[in-house]
Amino acid sequence: MTVVPDVIIGPSPVTGLRESVKAFVADWGEQAGIPVEVWALPEGAVSREAALLAFEVLVEAFSAVERATYVSMALTAGVTLRLTVCDDGPGLGSHGVIDRSGLHARAAALGGRYDIASSVGNGTTVTLELPL
Repeated sequence: MTVVPDVIIGPSPVTGLRESVKAFVADWGEQAGIPVEVWALPEGAVSREAALLAFEVLVEAFSAVERATYVSMALTAGVTLRLTVCDDGPGLGSHGVIDRSGLHARAAALGGRYDIASSVGNGTTVTLELPL
C-alpha cells in the first residue's frame, strides 16, 4: 500500500523543516494506518536547499512503503543533516531502486549522500546525509 497525503506542503521559511516533517508524518501515518515512530526532529534552522531535499527524500521514502507494519524516522541537524527512514516491509529485493527524481545526484551536488538499503524480507532503510 502506498499512501501519500493528497496535499504535500514542503518546508517554508514560515513552517520550517521540523513542522513540515511533523505534519507530513502524522498525516501519512493516519492515512496509511501504519504506526510511525519519530526518533528525532531538528530544533534549529536548516538551509533552504537542504530542507527541500530532505523533505523530498522523506516523501519518496514514505511513498515507497508497502505492506509494512511499522515505520521509523529520525531527522537530526548538527554538523550534518541526517534523515533515516526504516520500514519492516517486504523490501525492494530484485525490483531494484529507480532514482526518478535524481536524488543521488542532488545529494552529491550538495556534498552529501543518499542511500537505500533493502533486501527481500528485511524492509528498507533510506538515508540522506548533507553537510550543513
